Amino acid sequence: MKTYIVTILFFCITNITMSQQKIPDWFIKNMEESIGTWITDNSKYQNEKEPFDHYGMDWEWGIRKQSITGRLYGLINGQQQGVFWEFRQYWDFAKNTGIVAQYGSDGTVGIGPMEVKEGNQTELTQEFVSPNGAKNIHGHKSTLKEGILTTTSYDISNDGKWEKSRSYVWNIDKQTKNTDLGTFSMSLAVKDIKVSKNFYEKLGFEIVDGNLDQKWAILRNGKSKIGLFQGMYPSNTLTFNPKDARNIGKEAKAKGITITMVNGLDKKEGAASFMITDPDGNPILVDQH
Repeated sequence: MKTYIVTILFFCITNITMSQQKIPDWFIKNMEESIGTWITDNSKYQNEKEPFDHYGMDWEWGIRKQSITGRLYGLINGQQQGVFWEFRQYWDFAKNTGIVAQYGSDGTVGIGPMEVKEGNQTELTQEFVSPNGAKNIHGHKSTLKEGILTTTSYDISNDGKWEKSRSYVWNIDKQTKNTDLGTFSMSLAVKDIKVSKNFYEKLGFEIVDGNLDQKWAILRNGKSKIGLFQGMYPSNTLTFNPKDARNIGKEAKAKGITITMVNGLDKKEGAASFMITDPDGNPILVDQH
């Protein structure tokens, strides 16, 4: 009985401690400012084996904005030439540090901690392991200021010496950031949230967000996503989740599109949404989380 009580107390204390943990502000800001498409000139390093005139990176939010995911690809005359790396950046509460993991097209995996230094510079140290078992340590120093990202990569020797490799200056693709409608889903006006949830779960969907007591849920099956809403919408609604609903709203209004509902468009940051109706009466929700 005593052991049981001690176990319960330990469980409760652990839960309380975990509930008090939060992602540091600097890390959240870094993720927020990273969202979007970034382009850099590669003419300095361009050659026969590396024909790309530019490189591009796309970053977007992960589930519930607790992490971000990205990908790196080559560009030739503006055309994408395949994806070389996929990334995930997240906060490791167990280690109390930021982590960046990346996965190469050849199977190489790199992972390591990110730290903030003076002047908003971040420093990343990663161990890379290739499919043949070879290991290497690489570092990155990055500074993001006024929409310009400067990155420098380093090879790190066994004795910890950093040797500079390459530097790039990345610029945000403002047109993509402002007009990209983001992910698409259907928001369904359902009669009974629990009945609908059970139905779509039978089709392989899983809940990724929501609150059944508040009568809404977001479900995903692979790349397909739907929203179930009881008593919130008069009819099924086309839904887009862009990175910048405010600028899309401004552009829509400037082009003569009637906006029937707005929320947060007058604010500088945070959630924002608006609703419009297409010529056939289909409601469209543009919702920035």
